[in-house]
Amino acid sequence: MVSREIPKYLVSRRYISALILLIVIFSIIFMLLYEPFSLATWFSTSQTLPFSITILFYVAAIVIMIVSRSMMYALQDRYILTITRYLWWLIFENIAISLLYTIFTTTLFPKSGVHFPDVGVRALGCVTLILTIPNVIILFYAAYRAKCEEFEAASYQLQRLREECRRLELMTKHEKERREEAVTQAAAIDRAPRMINLHDNNGTLRLTISEESLYYLESEDNYIKVYYKHNDKIASYMLRCRTRSIEEHLKGTSMKRCHRSYIVNINKIRFVSEEHRLYFITLDDDSIRKIPVSRSYYDSIYASLNMAHKVSINEDVISES
Repeated sequence: MVSREIPKYLVSRRYISALILLIVIFSIIFMLLYEPFSLATWFSTSQTLPFSITILFYVAAIVIMIVSRSMMYALQDRYILTITRYLWWLIFENIAISLLYTIFTTTLFPKSGVHFPDVGVRALGCVTLILTIPNVIILFYAAYRAKCEEFEAASYQLQRLREECRRLELMTKHEKERREEAVTQAAAIDRAPRMINLHDNNGTLRLTISEESLYYLESEDNYIKVYYKHNDKIASYMLRCRTRSIEEHLKGTSMKRCHRSYIVNINKIRFVSEEHRLYFITLDDDSIRKIPVSRSYYDSIYASLNMAHKVSINEDVISES
């Protein structure tokens, strides 16, 4: 406990100034009312010489206090002022002021039967009392102010934490709203028909059609005939384009090659049948004739149909949950 460092406010300029002022006021009241120096009382406010010496003593005592506390203030950054060192410092201050009073008394106002040790012991007791009470008062006040400042700092920190919590709650709320909005937008995008752009051999955009409306493509020499649904009827569009070029462009979509001359929409296949050792695709529109499937593409079509079937089942499960 005694080896702990003293609080910094004990050596602050504000604390030192308040302490010295309180000691002066308290010592004057103490001297006038109690007259503790009974062996040789020379303090006076009515007689010129004793009053002048009284003023001189107070100035000298204040100088000792100022020098002592200034040294303490200067040394606080170079040495650790523990409670033990601080108490010893106060004891030396008491001894110095008591010694000053004893010298004033025995030198300027000598009396028979009054000796230096007697005056010194009595002065040490009174000076200790005079200095201790203001020190304790200032100490408690400073401790009270320090606790108030700590409480204000804690209140401020708590307020900041509350504001931060509110900010995080708002951010979380906004983030949740943004995520919900993003999910809604993503769902809307997923639900929105995917558009497929079809270009001719020159790279000119000729047709933009939704993947959902597209049924199949049929190759005819240097042309491709695009079959799609429009106003609940199957329509067609002739596009001057190589089959291999458009097949590369359709990668990642539901359009899969099933024959040298045909590319079909996997999502539009109703079933695949076998007739006389040949395979045919039946689409979900009865107005479309059966589309042949080459043996070299049968496995690919079969795998794509299985994958599309699994995706369809998963989407149904998600929508039901």
